[in-house]
Amino acid sequence: MSGADDTTRLEELKKSLYSRNTPDVRTRRSLRYSEDENSVKTSWGDAPPDFIDPVLTTDYEDHSMSFFSKLLIGSGIFCLIAVALGAYTLLGGANLISADNIDITVSGPVSIPGGAPVSFDIQVSNKNNVSLELADLSVEFPAGAVEALDTTRELKTYRELIGDIPAGGSATKTVKAVMFGEENVQKQILVTVTYKIKGSTSLFSKKKSYDVLISSSPLSMTVSAFKEITSGQEIDITVKIESHSGEILKNVLLKVSYPFGFTFISSNPKPFKSNDTWKIGDIPAGASRTITIHGKIAGEDGDIRVFRLTTGAQSPRDPAIIATEYMSVQQDITIQKPFISLGVGIDNDTSVGDFIGRFNQSSRVEISWFNNIPTAVSHGEIVVRLSGTAYDKASVRPDRGIFRSATNEIVWNQQTNPELASMGAGESGRVSFSLIPRDTGTASRPIVDPVVTIEASVSGSRTQESSVPETLASAVSRIIKVSSNVALTGRMVRSIGPFANTGPIPPRAEQPTTYTVIWTVDNTSSSVANAKVAATLAPGVKWLGASPTEEKVTFEANTGTVTWDIGSVNTYTFNSSRRREAFFQISVMPSVSDVGQPLTLVNQAILTATDTFTGEGLQSIQEYLTTRFGTDPIYKNGDEIVGR
Repeated sequence: MSGADDTTRLEELKKSLYSRNTPDVRTRRSLRYSEDENSVKTSWGDAPPDFIDPVLTTDYEDHSMSFFSKLLIGSGIFCLIAVALGAYTLLGGANLISADNIDITVSGPVSIPGGAPVSFDIQVSNKNNVSLELADLSVEFPAGAVEALDTTRELKTYRELIGDIPAGGSATKTVKAVMFGEENVQKQILVTVTYKIKGSTSLFSKKKSYDVLISSSPLSMTVSAFKEITSGQEIDITVKIESHSGEILKNVLLKVSYPFGFTFISSNPKPFKSNDTWKIGDIPAGASRTITIHGKIAGEDGDIRVFRLTTGAQSPRDPAIIATEYMSVQQDITIQKPFISLGVGIDNDTSVGDFIGRFNQSSRVEISWFNNIPTAVSHGEIVVRLSGTAYDKASVRPDRGIFRSATNEIVWNQQTNPELASMGAGESGRVSFSLIPRDTGTASRPIVDPVVTIEASVSGSRTQESSVPETLASAVSRIIKVSSNVALTGRMVRSIGPFANTGPIPPRAEQPTTYTVIWTVDNTSSSVANAKVAATLAPGVKWLGASPTEEKVTFEANTGTVTWDIGSVNTYTFNSSRRREAFFQISVMPSVSDVGQPLTLVNQAILTATDTFTGEGLQSIQEYLTTRFGTDPIYKNGDEIVGR
C-alpha cells in the first residue's frame, strides 16, 4: 500500500511541474501558517539551539540568481572595461592627441657673454599617432635681447611658422639673438609651440622654458654716493659707465628714476631731456663715460630713498627712450638724523629761511653745533664757504677761525678751538664771524638779485662704533638776500621843468610866487613793485597841477596830500632814462610874519615799495622842501629868504 502511495505522489508532483495553474509553492506554504505564525514578532524570543526556520531556508533556495540577472551584470562589467580601455587609448595608451607626447628640445649655451651673438636650435618632436597641423613657434626673450643682425632693434618675441609635423616626425628651427644684462644674472627664454589637430578648430599649445646665465656684461655701471645723508643735504651721485665689449656700443642712453623727495639741481654733463635722461652716445671698446648728478634729498629720519639707474641702446623711434636695456643698478640712500646738528643764525635770527640783509650793513653770523649721537666725535672741524653776488671777501671778520680768502673758506678746528678735539655726546657749542653785503657790481656788470650764500659743514670721526663710516659729515646752508636800494629825492626849481613860474624872487610878503617840485626815484639791484610816494603841502601852499606825463600824480584837497602812484621800477635806473620823475607846480603867498626866513613848502615825503626778489617792504624818505631852490641854475644865496 505504501508503494502505491509513493507512485501516486510522484505522479502528482510531475503534473504540478508541467501545469500552468499550479500555485506558487511559497504561496501555498504561507497559507498553511496560522495567524499567529504569520504575524511579525516584536522580539527575537528564545529558540531551541537546533531550530532552523523553514521559511528562511525555502527563500534562500527559491531566490537563486536568474539568467537575466546574470546577463545584466555581465553587460555592466563589459561596459566599464570598454570605457577604461577607451580612456587609456585616448589619453596616451595609443599616442593619439596628448601634449605630453610633444617634446621641445632647446640646444644652446647655458652661459653666454653679454653683447655677443648666440644661437639656439629648437627641435619639436611629435610622438603622437596623428599629425600636428600649422604648428607655430614663438620664442619670448627677456629684457636686454636684440636682433643679431641689427642690434639697434629690440627683440621681445621671435615667431616662425613650422607647418605640419607628421606623427612620429620632428622639425628644427634656429633662432639667433644678442643678449645684454648684468654679470652673473640668470635670464629665462620661453618657447611655445601652438598647433591644431585635424578635424578640430581648437588651438593647443606646449611650452618649454630655457635658462641662460649672462657670464659677463658688455659694460659695467658703477654708482658712487653717500649711503647715509641728512634731510635737506645736497648730494652728488656719480655714475661711471665702462665698456667691456670688443666692439663699439652705439647710441647709449642713461635713465635715472628719482625717488620721492629728491630735487634735481644740476648735472655734468647736462641732461638730454627732463633732467633724468643722458645721451652717452657711442662708447668705444674699453672706454668709459662719467655723469655726475647734483641734487637735494628731503625726508624723515629712517626713510630709504631708492634710485634706479638703467643704461641701454637708444630707440630709433624715440631718442629719449631705451629700446634695449643693457643693465640696471639700484642705489639706496638712507636719511638719518645728522650726527651733529648745525644751525646758522644771522643777527640773532635762527630760523632756517632766507635772511633779508642790507647793503653796507654788517651782519653777525653764528654757527651752532650739537652732538646727537651717544658717543663722542673726535677731530671735529667746521668749515664755512662763502659765495654770492653780494659777497665781499674784504668784509669778512672771523672770531678765532682761519679765513682762507683764496678759497673763500673760514675753518675752525682743534687748533683754533680746543673744544672741537672731542665733542662729547649731547655737547654743543658755536663759532662766529661777521661780514658786510656790498654792491660789487659795475656799470658793465651790475648785480641783479644780490645774495650772500653761507654753507656750513662739520666733519669728525667716531671710531668707537662698528659697521659705520669712520669719517662723518653734516652740512647746512643759508642765504642772505640783499634788498635793493631804492631812493627818493626831491627838489625845488624855478627856471627849469615843464612849468613857467611867476612871482618875485626872493619871495615877498603878501605876493604870490610859484615853484616847480621835482620828485625822482632811483633803484639799484632788484626791481621793485607797488611803489608810491605821498606828502602833504605846508599850510598856505596851493596846488596848481601836475605835468601831463605818464606818471600818475594826484592831489587830495581835503587833506592837502600829493600822491604819486609809481608802480614798478626797473633795476639800475640811476642817471638813466629808466629812472622815474614826476613834476607838479605849487604857489605860496608869504605873510609879513614870514619875513626874514625861508618857508617850508612840502612836508616830508615817504616812498614805499616792495622788493620783488626778497619780498621785503622798502622805504625811502625825502625831508622837507623849502623856498630854497639850490639845484636851479639861476639860484643865488638869499633867494630863499622872504622879503617885504
